[in-house]
Amino acid sequence: MSGNARCGYIGLGQMGAAMVSRLLSAGVAVTVYDLDPVPVAAAVAAGASAAGSPAEVAASSDVVSICVPAATHIHTVLTGPGGIAEAARNGQTLLIHSTVNPQTMLDAQATAAGWGGIVHDACVAGGGEAAAAGELVILAGGVADMAPEAVTLLNIYGSKVIDGGEVGTGAALKLGVNIMTYAQFAAAASAFELAAATGADSAGMVEAWRHTGQLGRLTESFLGLLSIPAEHVTGGFRDYLETTVGIATKDLDLAAGTLAPDSARRSLVEALSAVMPDVFGVADTP
Repeated sequence: MSGNARCGYIGLGQMGAAMVSRLLSAGVAVTVYDLDPVPVAAAVAAGASAAGSPAEVAASSDVVSICVPAATHIHTVLTGPGGIAEAARNGQTLLIHSTVNPQTMLDAQATAAGWGGIVHDACVAGGGEAAAAGELVILAGGVADMAPEAVTLLNIYGSKVIDGGEVGTGAALKLGVNIMTYAQFAAAASAFELAAATGADSAGMVEAWRHTGQLGRLTESFLGLLSIPAEHVTGGFRDYLETTVGIATKDLDLAAGTLAPDSARRSLVEALSAVMPDVFGVADTP
């Protein structure tokens, strides 16, 4: 990063932990915070410094990254007990990586403006492995007005930074990316069901998709799940899939809520959300 800029990171879930790992491998000094002490301890063992609250992260950082599950968590990080507001400084940059609706980003921007803080959406796509390798796609809002040290940070996190426009547009683009992802998963699951019902060889169908350019890397990685017998979807594996479904439905519900109430496309996205348990093979009672 430029000069002696200091980075803070709040939220060490799967994505957050991988992004912190990327910063540390790039030689960036990072102060971290999470409610769960386990990922904090792992980050410290890898070279990070631990903070006891979001306020402590803000006090020791020039740029603060926030990667928490939902809008309510962003609000708590900003203004709750021990929140960033207690120690924030005028001109401090906050990068929000969470998948939330555009209005949440605008609300956070307005909240931080009360103390002179500067919020940008910097939503991420690509998964944990891409995060650890610095190969994420960053869907950002307000890049033209972003502090140089924050831009440098985005280019450490990812290999592709996309400027959506004003603050909030990065969040909109991320929801759009997720619509495409889950629509492809649902289409693949439906096609596999059709093949099975008619005795057709699904491998031939996949070969056709690949040959015609219809099969992307992400969807192809999903196809293996469709061949796993239902009786094998148990225990920790089922828990993982159910967590994934929870994330998918949350994101799709956010996307649907951003579309006009009378839009046919909103109905389509709502339908996608409803079928996610079936698409991931966890609709039945274990």
